Amino acid sequence: MVAYYVMKLISKIICLLPWSVCLVLGNALGALALKITPAWRLEMAAANIQECLGLGPAAAKKVADQSLAKFGRMIMEVLRFPLLNAETIEQKVRVDGLEHLQQAYAEGRGVIMATGHFGNWELLGATVGLHGYPMMSIARKQNNGAMDRFINEYREMVGQKVAYNRGENEVLALSRMLKEKKLLGILYDQDTNDVGVKIKLFGKEVITPAGPAVFSRMFKAPILPIFMHYDADGSCRAKIYPPLYAPKTRDKEQDLFVVTEKLIKILEAEIRANPPMWFWVHDRWKDGRQRFQHK
Repeated sequence: MVAYYVMKLISKIICLLPWSVCLVLGNALGALALKITPAWRLEMAAANIQECLGLGPAAAKKVADQSLAKFGRMIMEVLRFPLLNAETIEQKVRVDGLEHLQQAYAEGRGVIMATGHFGNWELLGATVGLHGYPMMSIARKQNNGAMDRFINEYREMVGQKVAYNRGENEVLALSRMLKEKKLLGILYDQDTNDVGVKIKLFGKEVITPAGPAVFSRMFKAPILPIFMHYDADGSCRAKIYPPLYAPKTRDKEQDLFVVTEKLIKILEAEIRANPPMWFWVHDRWKDGRQRFQHK
């Protein structure tokens, strides 16, 4: 568990530094990420950006590089979680559409916060939690036990509980959260190899997690699409959409498709509005290795 204590020490140091210095360090980490990421992933990202957004090669490469490099800033922001509280989060993150969250929560059925690997999704969870809403986030268990302990401790520090995205007990925990009228955060933009909805993202078919639609249909809970942006002035902005609701008819498959399609359209609009915010180096369409790894 040495790595855990090393990360705690680094976090303490980062919390003592001015944010301007942390940004410089974050940019350096981002540059390092560009150097150590397999070349085929960056080639795949640029190609997908060209195909999805219609950008030229140079512009697509720039977006792909920015998409990966922003992880340096994200790391700095997470390491500074000990500085966040109910007051400082309002200084750090502006929230557009907070009234949608307030209204959805007041319905008393729990709320499904649906987002993607877009902007700093860890800071997004912190923003909701520190606004006083009881939040549980579905996460993938890290391969490194020390890092898993560290990131989950920091998530809980800013008001989030964590459930892993595997296993029957986790499903029961998520159901219980909604029954208790709490908030459930789900990342819905990647294929988790579970049963999902076949749907097109930028015109190419993908499997999309059905979790938001399933839980909304089961508990009549509102789905709030929510995304974190880095704006041009360097500030952070969380954008919350009006609620969506999964219908409940005799055709369950169609019910899940209808609301998932709406979520995908919102994701596409967010990506088009701010392309570098999305995690393009992920092999979303499951063809990247075949197309680029053996070049």
